[in-house]
Amino acid sequence: MRTYSESDWEAVGNFIVSQWGSGHPMLVRRLFDWQFRGFGAEGQGGASLLLFVEGELVGFRGIIPGLYQVPSPRGMQVLPGGSLAMWMLREEFRGRGLGRIMHAEAERLFPVLAGAGSNPETSVPIYLKNGFRLLESMERYLAALDPPACQSLFGNRAAELPRAPVSDKEPPIAPSPCDPAILARIWEGSAFEAGFFSLYRNEEFWRWRILESQGFRYEIFLDPEGAGFAVARLEPLLSSEGAFSVLRLIDLVPARPSTWHAVEDLPFARFLGRCLAWSRETGCIAADFHCTTGVFRPTLARVGFVRERDLSGDGVLPLPRLFNGAQGRGRPINALVKAPGIESFERVYMVKSDNDMDRPRRLDADGNVLY
Repeated sequence: MRTYSESDWEAVGNFIVSQWGSGHPMLVRRLFDWQFRGFGAEGQGGASLLLFVEGELVGFRGIIPGLYQVPSPRGMQVLPGGSLAMWMLREEFRGRGLGRIMHAEAERLFPVLAGAGSNPETSVPIYLKNGFRLLESMERYLAALDPPACQSLFGNRAAELPRAPVSDKEPPIAPSPCDPAILARIWEGSAFEAGFFSLYRNEEFWRWRILESQGFRYEIFLDPEGAGFAVARLEPLLSSEGAFSVLRLIDLVPARPSTWHAVEDLPFARFLGRCLAWSRETGCIAADFHCTTGVFRPTLARVGFVRERDLSGDGVLPLPRLFNGAQGRGRPINALVKAPGIESFERVYMVKSDNDMDRPRRLDADGNVLY
């Protein structure tokens, strides 16, 4: 067993084909290299673990290296860690304890491990046996920007979504290029200051995960009045032949530390309303946001967001979790953490882009993103 290096690409590519299929997006090398490069690990090479038996690759334990901010009695610490993504052992080698050996090595290498969207039937039981904390579902917040279009595309249940308020007093805010150092400073003064466990979103993080993304194109909305910023992407709805899209909010970072303690933040709500106004003008008919913590709920409610679970008590979703491809329910995005001192998810900030939950699911023959 050893960590991945560039010379292993051919073997890993063949392994992905044999275990996940020839259409898996990670077969596009630029996407694979970007995702598993991570951040905070310059000069260390890959972190993913490869298991060989008699010279043949039989196991892959994907790990995205990063830095994590971890609260402790001595204050906030920044520790090396890994996000767990893609784990497979060839079928004929299962049941021999080899998977446990791979996982034990991951824990030896990283004092912090986290995951999202893990399979509850396969990997989750293993994580729980090894002391991980599990949140079965991130909170998902939904808003309708164009209710008639939502009902037309997603069915009558979408009528339950409140319409996001429209104001003529506040002009829309468009996304714009942004220096990652500015984003890092705002993060440091808010989520870090408030003592949240999270990926340590420093300048290198924003450059790697957002600005240099080899998957989706992300948009950055920065409030000129200093309330904070938001990162999002527009997902075109193929069923509408490109006429409509959905705003997938990825990161919300209010500048005030008090907002991270569930205090309603009117300036940030006003800023979000202006972001939604721009999105509505560009053809977005709905918006959603995934997060492990509920501290933003009062602020999100101010601009028309509602929790998915408050509307889906009978199991029927007002909006699908997958908008393209296998449109429908999909699984809720769970979250797992093993880190010093983390006992619950009350003060944990993990979102859809943690792990590999926000990367393309299908590419065309030329490697261009379909969805």
